[in-house]
Amino acid sequence: MKIRKGVQGYTVRDYTKTLEGYKDSMKKIAEIGYDSVQTGTSLMSREEHKAFLKDLGLKMESVGGNYEDMVNDPAKVKEAIDNAHFYDTPYVSVGTLPIPMRESVEGYKEYAAGINKIGAQMKKEGVKLIYHPHALEFFSFGGGKNGFDLLFDETDPEAFWYCLDTHWLQSGGKNPPDYIRKVKGRMKIMHFKDYKIIGGASYIEEVIKDFAEVGEGNLNWPAIIEAAREIGIEAVIVEQDKCTRDPFDCLKTSYDNMVKFGL
Repeated sequence: MKIRKGVQGYTVRDYTKTLEGYKDSMKKIAEIGYDSVQTGTSLMSREEHKAFLKDLGLKMESVGGNYEDMVNDPAKVKEAIDNAHFYDTPYVSVGTLPIPMRESVEGYKEYAAGINKIGAQMKKEGVKLIYHPHALEFFSFGGGKNGFDLLFDETDPEAFWYCLDTHWLQSGGKNPPDYIRKVKGRMKIMHFKDYKIIGGASYIEEVIKDFAEVGEGNLNWPAIIEAAREIGIEAVIVEQDKCTRDPFDCLKTSYDNMVKFGL
């Protein structure tokens, strides 16, 4: 099965602040050859936005939802569900858990309880929450347990899915293929970005890492792609948080390297 190649709009955020810039950016993404995007804009109506993306041949992979709003207001959950249905996607993405919850077992459990409350409403409508972990979820509580494990164990697997990110898994000290396989049955789209070690450390113990185009860093992409295919990933979405050159050139490099890897 063909795996779609997409772009997270955050990569080109500096170019999408005006309507002209947003449209030009999406056109460039489509011209590179990408199939889809994770993006939003307030610069046009959602009807205009959907038609614009369709004309470019770009699929919307997910829509966004705010955890704090949705956990306190069922109307906000309905709004997110409606938006997902409008864009023909079964996924509503939520951001990283709020700062006060990030470094305690109780905080993660509170977040999981809120997620389950939102998810119960969503799964009735065929919609799933998707969560994009960073490195912070691998904060250790001792005894081999970390925040990621708590979320995984405490959330409803029918309602709460994942959008893992290869760079952040590596940054959290984990082997990306292992965690891709761990969430089998709970992930269909994921983020691709490379993890690069750069020079300039003053002390031998210091590690200076950076974001990189797919295939230009230290990650084992054949093993990552094998694991992605194994669990039935439908779309890989390039997100490069920082680009040291034109981000569209970076996206082209990632695209070309993914093709070389057989995607």
